[in-house]
Amino acid sequence: MSGSLCQQPRSVLCRFLTAGLFGMLWVLSPMAHAEKADRQAPTHIDSDKLDHDDKTKRTIFTGNVVLTKGSLILRGDRLELQQLPDGKAQAVITGKPARFRQKREAVAEWMEGEGAQIDYSDQTEIAILTGNAVMRRVGPDKELDRVAGDRLRYNNITEFYEVEIKPGQPRARMTLMPREPQP
Repeated sequence: MSGSLCQQPRSVLCRFLTAGLFGMLWVLSPMAHAEKADRQAPTHIDSDKLDHDDKTKRTIFTGNVVLTKGSLILRGDRLELQQLPDGKAQAVITGKPARFRQKREAVAEWMEGEGAQIDYSDQTEIAILTGNAVMRRVGPDKELDRVAGDRLRYNNITEFYEVEIKPGQPRARMTLMPREPQP
């Protein structure tokens, strides 16, 4: 059935079926979001070089960039960070690949992702991974789920995914690992 529904690479129905199926997994699993403590944690950024414009509140970090904010970790080759008037920030990190990792609240699980570029908004807690994007939910010793496409939008608060692919690119893909039944 899904093969016939998802024949068109950018089919809206295919995108929503994929996102909806993955969303159902989160409904069936224990409710857990990104660590709440991360919201109040300071942001630390290490890099080989940085250029900061205090007037525009824009900073460009280059070379082995690592951003940490609580359990959130972004890694890549270049990070452009825009500080917003409300104290939040927007980040665009690129790499080969750029990587994202964050602990989920109240469970021993992490969300991990990678792509050529990651756009992350501290304000909305939305990560947009583009260019061979992959997002995984991992437990202490194994991968639990995986979703992949050319562009992946992940909302940390609602845990909703949207996967898009470009025409001519491999189709959106999801892998569901076997689980122990919930008591």
